Amino acid sequence: MAARTSMGVGVGITVVLLAVIAFGLFVVSVILYGDNIDYRKQIEDTEQNYRDYVREADRADPAITADLTKAKQQGVSLVRYLSNTLDTTYSKVTGNKGDRLDELATKTEAFPGASTGSLLNVLRGQQGQNASLTQSVADAEAARQRAQENLQAEADRVQSLQQQQTETVAALQARITELESDNNEYREGFRGTEQRYAGQINDLRSQLDRVQSDMSSRVRTLEQEKLLLEDQISSLQQQGRGDSLAAKAEYSLVDGNVANTNPSQNEVFISIGRRQNVILGMNFAVYGDETQIRPDDEGNYPQGKGAVEVVNVGETSSRCRVLFERAGNPIVPGDVIANAVYDPNKVYKFLVAGNFDTNGDGNRTPGERTEVSALIEEWGGETTEELTGDIDFLVLGEPPVLPPPPGIATPIEIVEIYIRKENELKRYNELFEAAQRTSIPVLNENRLYTLIGRIRSRTR
Repeated sequence: MAARTSMGVGVGITVVLLAVIAFGLFVVSVILYGDNIDYRKQIEDTEQNYRDYVREADRADPAITADLTKAKQQGVSLVRYLSNTLDTTYSKVTGNKGDRLDELATKTEAFPGASTGSLLNVLRGQQGQNASLTQSVADAEAARQRAQENLQAEADRVQSLQQQQTETVAALQARITELESDNNEYREGFRGTEQRYAGQINDLRSQLDRVQSDMSSRVRTLEQEKLLLEDQISSLQQQGRGDSLAAKAEYSLVDGNVANTNPSQNEVFISIGRRQNVILGMNFAVYGDETQIRPDDEGNYPQGKGAVEVVNVGETSSRCRVLFERAGNPIVPGDVIANAVYDPNKVYKFLVAGNFDTNGDGNRTPGERTEVSALIEEWGGETTEELTGDIDFLVLGEPPVLPPPPGIATPIEIVEIYIRKENELKRYNELFEAAQRTSIPVLNENRLYTLIGRIRSRTR
């Protein structure tokens, strides 16, 4: 009984203890569950705060990992390290470490490109501009220095010129003073001379009046004598009319005659030579007699029966080759020879103008005028460029051909050629008109060749 009682008490105590333990466990479980809920809340808050500062994706960023390493080396958190870095960066950029993006955007609005580009590029651009401006300032300063030096040099030169001018003016003033003194002396001397010559002039004037009076009386006497002599001359001319000797016309004079002929050798011998100033190459026209050398009504001279050219000159005779002779009318001894430019006692003077065709090619050019002049001079004549009173013949070729008038855009060389041609034509017409007024014989190219016995060249 006692054992059962003891067992029951022990069981009861055990039950009580178990109940107490169970209750304690329950209380502990309740307490632990409440703490667990608090812990979980704290963990969630901590994880939320951690996510606010660092995300899982950020932890994989190499740049953030590098910043975390540097933060650990400095013994600060990553956030503190980044905050310190921002403070330092903004302090260097804006001068205030508390500035952030909004303040930075506001402060950099005045810099072009800062809102969209890199501030470092903006700074580099500003540095480039500053360098360019610095160089421009340096160049401007150098130019200013050169201008200053040039200005100083010019000022020195002007000062030197002024000094020279002052010295020159002083020298001129001294010379003027000297000349004025000399002039005064000359004036006094001139006055004395003038007075002396005035007296001489009065004396000469008195003498002149007397001479003029005597000359007037003498002139009246001579005029009366002249009237008497003119009356006597007129009377004598009336009494001797028809008896006076008239010189033969110049065209009827001959230079010589054909002394002999040698038809087999096509040569003749003429009666003039070195004594009569015959020269090699001289041509003569051959006529039957001197009466055939007469111009027609139009002034054209007839062509001779032949023409000869001197090939050998003797003392009083010359050998000639026959240039041509008319068929059926050969050159025979006794024929007369004539050359318009040949005269042993006279040199004929010619003026040649116009265009000529000396080579027979059908083109008359001004350049062949010199060949005509050379032929005349070779035959013993003389040429000149001016129409004077001693001209014997005016030889005119074809008038110069005037080209079409030049336009506004014509080159100056063509204009000059036109002006020269116009002046040549004007001179040609003036020469012809002057020759007609003064009765100077005018020969064309054919008449000249006929007179000198020259055969015109023909092209083959």
